Amino acid sequence: MLRVLITASGTGTGFGYAQAKARWFSGITLYTGDTNPSEHVTASLFAEQHFQLPASTASDYFEKLRDLLQEWMIDSYIPLIDNEVVQAAALRETLPARVACNSLEFCEFATAKSRYIEWVDVDGVVAPRNLKRIDLRNNERVVAKQDCGFGGRATRIVDDVDTAVSLMKNGWSLYPYIEGDEFTVDCFPLDGHVLTSIRQRLEVKSGVCTKTRIVHDGTLVALASHLQQHFALTDPFCFQTRKAYGLHYLIDINPRLGAGTAMSALNGMDFFAAHLAQLSGQSPLEFLRPRFSECVVTRQYSEYLMSALP
Repeated sequence: MLRVLITASGTGTGFGYAQAKARWFSGITLYTGDTNPSEHVTASLFAEQHFQLPASTASDYFEKLRDLLQEWMIDSYIPLIDNEVVQAAALRETLPARVACNSLEFCEFATAKSRYIEWVDVDGVVAPRNLKRIDLRNNERVVAKQDCGFGGRATRIVDDVDTAVSLMKNGWSLYPYIEGDEFTVDCFPLDGHVLTSIRQRLEVKSGVCTKTRIVHDGTLVALASHLQQHFALTDPFCFQTRKAYGLHYLIDINPRLGAGTAMSALNGMDFFAAHLAQLSGQSPLEFLRPRFSECVVTRQYSEYLMSALP
């Protein structure tokens, strides 16, 4: 019986894995880990055991994680916070479980957003240029990002020069704000190729995509294939672009799946289940069979009672 630990399991991505396990894999024993206790982590409902862990940036985090992996005889460990993914990739030879992420080279590249412009080499795709102080104008929006940031925590949109300069002095990189449709591409490397699901964001509320159109785009498929071949990728990942002026601007690469990846499953592309199948030694193709060439998927929230007193 395969034993899988998912850390940062309180994220939407963690819940996506937990749902896939509950739906399809009775032979997998799931363990969840997070900085929050079990009653604050919905994914723990599907776990054999939940572990409350320190932040992955803590100096003793991986020492404690190593002990936990040994004690509970974990077979596979799936990290979900970008900074932790990078550290786990670096330590994979020293950890007593399979680290289910891509190579350190790719993870470092994906999280170094300020360096995308050095790597992009696909027709129809460019990376936004890094702005300097001289480029800034008041009332002109720019995007500020931190390398190794994830979600919306390390991204800000500002239109005030003083704020932008302050962020720049504190290690943020600045880019032009690009008006245009945003796309997220879920990617699953398999046998030297990559299977994709391309999601065009139709509506976003508080940073969460609530309506998406799943489409085909040859340029984005080519970019996914370029990344897979250049880095010899083995585990799923996703990336985002904005399309403007006939070009796709590469704005983010995640070295793991995202919370919105669950929306692809409605079209037969269940990347969470496919990854668990791969870790179990099964063919992931059973879970990667698109139903439609194009469709619209919407998202609503569900409620879970986690604890109660009489």
